[in-house]
Amino acid sequence: MTFLLITTPGPPLYGLVQKADATRALSSRPRRLAHTHPALAFKLQASSFSIGNTMACPECVTGTLHSGTPVGAETKVGGIDAYVVGDASSPRIIVLGVDVFGWRFANTRLLADEYAARGFRVVVPDLFGGWSVPTWSLDAHDPSNAHKSLLQRFILAPAALFLLVPFVLRNLPRQVRTITTVATALRAAAAAAPHTKLGFVGFCWGGRFAITLNALFDASVAAHPSLVRFPDELANVRRPFSLAVAADDANFDRARAEETERILRGSLPARGLGEGDVEVVVYEGVQHGWTTRANLTDERQRKARDDAVEQVVRWFEKYLTVAPSSEVVAGEAAPAPSAST
Repeated sequence: MTFLLITTPGPPLYGLVQKADATRALSSRPRRLAHTHPALAFKLQASSFSIGNTMACPECVTGTLHSGTPVGAETKVGGIDAYVVGDASSPRIIVLGVDVFGWRFANTRLLADEYAARGFRVVVPDLFGGWSVPTWSLDAHDPSNAHKSLLQRFILAPAALFLLVPFVLRNLPRQVRTITTVATALRAAAAAAPHTKLGFVGFCWGGRFAITLNALFDASVAAHPSLVRFPDELANVRRPFSLAVAADDANFDRARAEETERILRGSLPARGLGEGDVEVVVYEGVQHGWTTRANLTDERQRKARDDAVEQVVRWFEKYLTVAPSSEVVAGEAAPAPSAST
């Protein structure tokens, strides 16, 4: 696979994705592997093509930038940069798995603030080591803008899709380690409060890890997940799990959501789950990414987005609440899984 570097009179266009010099290493990886591990090189090239088809879709970089001022603070959790908001003494902690716009994306931080206002402590870790897809791609693909400039239509829009391929190749192998590090650090910090509950909600890119790393948390929610190895990765669901998808999402549509529910409900006892520990909600009239990038001036999108907020809050109010000793809420926390990326 060859990556094209587009330059302008100013910084390289690709340079708008941070640490762009790493593309040289990415673009040469299949070539180097061809000499040392031919089979692995073939697999990487094949998966890269598949990733390009899956992730390089307009919906992955489409949406609206929300206005507001986040109220949390930046810190480190387990050595990982993170945005943290909410009552530091809260025994209910949500780790938020970001989409490709990263941990500094205003929409994501404002959403974390909403969860925090409902009594949770929310941690938004940097899953990409400083990388992110630039927010100008939102303007380039904004469906509400019927008067895009030539620059937006013929340069920025294709470039936004193009950037996703090296982004995926560079970042996908790091996610399990990063999320596990954050979860381990949070549990260690809460050792003095043994009743602390830890949940995970992931969006788009982060949604996949609400599935693969579900057993690392007390409960998880996946919103319009991408890159899921379906159905194999459903084997990792061992804790209460909620799923939110758009009916016509090319990554995870209604049919796949219904199949997910069938698979999970057909094996509840083997997973140590009860009847109410699996939830699947399909949203009509919205697209992939609506939970974090909805056009809030559109009544339908706003309602679906607000309903998804309530879905997450209800799920975590149910499973991140300390039960009296006479009750059991889906068992004790499971050990960290050995899921691969």
